[in-house]
Amino acid sequence: MLRLARILTARGRRVTWLEGAAEALPLPDGAATVLWSLSTVHHWSELERGLAEAFRVLAPGGRLLAIERRRQPGTTGMESHGWTDEQAQSFVDSCVAAGFVHPHVATRQTGRKEYLIVVAARSG
Repeated sequence: MLRLARILTARGRRVTWLEGAAEALPLPDGAATVLWSLSTVHHWSELERGLAEAFRVLAPGGRLLAIERRRQPGTTGMESHGWTDEQAQSFVDSCVAAGFVHPHVATRQTGRKEYLIVVAARSG
């Protein structure tokens, strides 16, 4: 993914890409205004630690966006990647427990795929 990111942003953009894990972000405290997780939260080994790291590296007023494919309960294989509605709500509850404010779930559809998006903020 880093190789693809570098290719897509190579032309004149001032972007630095770093490798890390949700539970150990390679950034100083308050360094980010926006963090996003695209289809990865369901892979985090320690959800509470990942949210604590997100909170730590976000500046006051910064936002966390977590986007996962919407899936139905009981799916298996590749179809099990993503969140059910209940899992998205559980993530919202975990965001509150981690200190985030105003977390909420939005739903977006692209073609036949539907996505659940959780947006939460660090209080300013």
